[in-house]
Amino acid sequence: MNELYEIPYRSGLCYQKNKGIILPEGVPYIGMGASYIASKTFRYLGIDLFPERASDYFNYLVKNRTLSNGVLISQSGESSETLWCADYFSSFTAVVNSEESKLAAHLNCKNQILLHSGIEKRIPSKTYLNTLLVLYLGFGFDPREVIQVYKKELSYFEETGAELGELIRRRIKGWNKKSIYILGNGPNITTADLAAMILSEVLKKPVQSMSASNYDHGYKETSKNTLVIAINHNGPEKTRTRQLLKTIEKAGGEVFELKDAKVDAVYSPLTYPLIFFFAAEYLLDKLKVKSIFEVGKKVTIVDPPSEDKQ
Repeated sequence: MNELYEIPYRSGLCYQKNKGIILPEGVPYIGMGASYIASKTFRYLGIDLFPERASDYFNYLVKNRTLSNGVLISQSGESSETLWCADYFSSFTAVVNSEESKLAAHLNCKNQILLHSGIEKRIPSKTYLNTLLVLYLGFGFDPREVIQVYKKELSYFEETGAELGELIRRRIKGWNKKSIYILGNGPNITTADLAAMILSEVLKKPVQSMSASNYDHGYKETSKNTLVIAINHNGPEKTRTRQLLKTIEKAGGEVFELKDAKVDAVYSPLTYPLIFFFAAEYLLDKLKVKSIFEVGKKVTIVDPPSEDKQ
């Protein structure tokens, strides 16, 4: 929990240190996991960028060409796939938490943007939010109201997170072919992606994420005996999502709607994740999970791929 209680201070520090930065548009934004998820948010906010998973970019899109500019995001600065891509940019901006990381020290790194997130050993909470803050600032947004909400409303997010965590704990008791879906709209599709990743790590069971409209096209047939969590910010799909939740309940599913971001909808991807962070910590405690990372490590280190030969 101490890491989550640091969020108001760490986000404020990140904001103060990075005010005035400018990030390029029309270029690839490369990352893995939460780093990739964060950059996708801005496609739905009208920013011209190309979010790419580092592994897909390296294996399928590079094609022996070098680009003149890009942004490589790695909270640790050590993720193998992102480092592989660094050689294919003659100049890139690195968004990292440590200026001593391999990505920040790469010869082609011409600009470092630091997250100022401090130490993070558990879920990607401070680093994810500060990555988003950096991107908001770099694209000309001013999320200063969010910093104040972190300071004043942290107890709201903790209480709502505990409520959601308890619902999930009860739901997975005696788990038997029961699924958890997390739905989002627009920029909060990425919030759903992040939440699904974190809850899968904590529960050791698959949690799926998608847009509410995508769920409406087929997945709703699985509604019976499932839990559907909807992130429903003010926007063009709000009414449709509420109608969909009624359909899910009628079909025998259980629903939980997140509808109060405490900020303007544009900045809601910076606040809704807090609920899932606190839910994850609640579940770690109640389920007595000894370690989030049992199968692998927090930072993914892998060997470069090689062509399979017949």
